[in-house]
Amino acid sequence: MSKYNNIMLFIFFIALFSFYKVEAFVKDYSLLGKVIYLDAGHGGADSGAISNNIYEKDLNLEIVDKLESELLSRGALVLLTRDGDYDLSTTTINRKRDDLYSRVKLINSSNCDLYISIHLNATTSSNWRGLQIFYSSINKENKLIAETVSDTLSQNIANVREVKLSNNYYMYKNITIPGILVEVGFLSNPNDKYLLRQDEYQYKVVSSIADGIVKYFTNN
Repeated sequence: MSKYNNIMLFIFFIALFSFYKVEAFVKDYSLLGKVIYLDAGHGGADSGAISNNIYEKDLNLEIVDKLESELLSRGALVLLTRDGDYDLSTTTINRKRDDLYSRVKLINSSNCDLYISIHLNATTSSNWRGLQIFYSSINKENKLIAETVSDTLSQNIANVREVKLSNNYYMYKNITIPGILVEVGFLSNPNDKYLLRQDEYQYKVVSSIADGIVKYFTNN
């Protein structure tokens, strides 16, 4: 009987420890029950924008990793299109298009509440800078999400550009789930490029995005 009691006591303490560990990890329950899909743009053979051996695909993934942790800490269930350096193409023919098709299929079939796609911008001019959110008109909620998240970013981040409607991107005009594309900055701009590599800046961005997501769900 004593042996049985010891075993039950051990199980009790393990369960108690696990409970407090989960409690400590979750900062709040503002996103409890919400399923959010995060998409780190590019990956694998597709590097995206490149500047002095700095690859967009790597920074996209770094930011998504931080955003995943932030959303999990608020109680959300988070899904990822990729969690490493690879793309989602299943063929070498029209590889880029197949990669985008796979991302669309994953997000649409998930029935998630919202998606966030993370990319970096780049132009031939080094003068362009700033963070900007794009949305498509395929889902009526997209504009509201874009404006809400952009507003929270503007409160904490300098050089947030005005949200922009765009139905030109194959991926986003085919995702029926509500969501947005966040171009976090211009890799072609020296100031943006410096900031984008700083953990402190990345955390500020992801915290602001998470605040915007919470605000959107709270008001709708």
